[in-house]
Amino acid sequence: MVERFYADVDGRQMHYRRAGRGIPLILLHESPRSSAAMEPWIRALAEHVTVLAPDTAGYGQSDPLPEDEPEIDAYARSVIAFADALGLERFIVAGTHTGSKIALSTAVQAPDRVAQLVMDGLGVYTETEAAEHLEHYTVPIVPVWHGGHLLEAWHRMRSMWTFWPWYRMEADRRLATSIPDLQTLHQMVYDQLRATPEWGLAYRAAFRYNAHAALEELRTPAVLLAKETDPLRPHLERLGTRNSSLRVAGVTDDDHVQEIVAAIDLSLDIADPPPPPAVTHRGGTSRRYVPTSQGNVHVRMDGDPANPPVVVLHPSPGSGDTCQDLILDLARDHFVIAPDMPGNGHSDPPGAQQPDIAFYAAPLAEALTALGIERPVLYGSHTGACLAVELAAARPDLPGGVVADGIPDLTEDERADILTNYMLPLTPERNGEHLIRAWHMLRDMQLYWPWYRDEAEHARDTAPSAPERLHHLFLQMLKSGETYELAYRAAFRYDAAPRLGQTTAPTVICADPSDMLHRSSQGLAAAAGANVAFTELRPEDGRDAAWAVRTHAAHHAGPPDETRPKGEA
Repeated sequence: MVERFYADVDGRQMHYRRAGRGIPLILLHESPRSSAAMEPWIRALAEHVTVLAPDTAGYGQSDPLPEDEPEIDAYARSVIAFADALGLERFIVAGTHTGSKIALSTAVQAPDRVAQLVMDGLGVYTETEAAEHLEHYTVPIVPVWHGGHLLEAWHRMRSMWTFWPWYRMEADRRLATSIPDLQTLHQMVYDQLRATPEWGLAYRAAFRYNAHAALEELRTPAVLLAKETDPLRPHLERLGTRNSSLRVAGVTDDDHVQEIVAAIDLSLDIADPPPPPAVTHRGGTSRRYVPTSQGNVHVRMDGDPANPPVVVLHPSPGSGDTCQDLILDLARDHFVIAPDMPGNGHSDPPGAQQPDIAFYAAPLAEALTALGIERPVLYGSHTGACLAVELAAARPDLPGGVVADGIPDLTEDERADILTNYMLPLTPERNGEHLIRAWHMLRDMQLYWPWYRDEAEHARDTAPSAPERLHHLFLQMLKSGETYELAYRAAFRYDAAPRLGQTTAPTVICADPSDMLHRSSQGLAAAAGANVAFTELRPEDGRDAAWAVRTHAAHHAGPPDETRPKGEA
């Protein structure tokens, strides 16, 4: 089984996948991917060793390096720090393409700790080639209002499998490779889009890296392989090194992964790795996975754990990071816990075909209990508001108060119409049309209610977000994948009125006048008992969601300081 973890590395977090048992092997992916790309390798290698596959700094779910334009040696230092964080004295390191160069630098910098180096494809460029790639390969992806940058990213990734280099779309530059299956291509594009601060950093570091010089310095036993259709296969003839530590071989495509496995020296005398270290939150932002009976819940934490706790439950479609601006605001004087709902963000998908809000609430309650979060204010937006109400009704011992920001109350006709038309599938399509459809759905959510009714009477009195903000929201939806719509459907089916009547925690329902759920929120509050109040948000006057949480928390304080969680898990 492949498990996912975070490690604290030099004040940052590195996300990694772990599988298998035995001697440790650190496995490094190519650009601009994440460790998700290495899952076939991980599963094959895990039959023999313990595989530890981090997301390169700035890619996948790992925090970026502090340098504006890091070099390969800096990425390698982060790998060594990652090994330190996991308690590895000695280890094997393996990588593919950019990962090969990071692995090579790791071995050169830490020869006493790297017991073996395995590389799959190593670029050895002339000065002319390197300069050309640096100029043309990592063209920025700039969000635009109509979403055309998504098609650009999709077709650029297809071109990477069709031409070498991808920007030389000429007959003699064709590759003898097939386009990956659509789900794999979709993951590649998502990895490219989510890289921070931008997707080309590790690529450019790789183009600048002097592999010739590094190979001359190498003293670690090493293997360099390249399969037949790898565009770097011809580079095996460019090595020009007599380093006796290095074995070089070409392999067939069919035997590629098996040859990688066979290259590992299983006789090495290396200690097995210790169990994964726990993540400790001491302030700033940290992330972790919390095991529950419904799978892992991914949780973001911000702020000082000595401060009063606030749980932020995100709207659909999205993740905890959808609420980043609110989280960072509240973290100035609160300890903020922001879980991803099951099937959203990085949490495991729900184990049901048609989960309801109660189904979603149960693992979130388990996660909060496991983290030791006591009597927090529960803040939720839209789908998150439904969850906050349900948690308060099902677990009266859990919240110190509830702030429900926009909550639906639909007629049967409205519910039927929305359940039929509101959610679009995210199933990947050959030319990337699914990305454009999802983009325009998010954009039109800000213009119409419901978004698919674009007649004048359905227009919202709102301005759309800037393309950069829309792109951020789009990525939160994209990382949930095809399960994003399940939470939406649960929220639209949710009957909040009876559950509001069963809550004992002080509850405030709030909404901005521009919120499409303003009227239903106001109506639900009016029909509820004395324990539920309505307040109108007016961000232009300073009465925003953070104001509502702080005001509510001030009137309904959490537990005494000595019982507040200290961030350990």
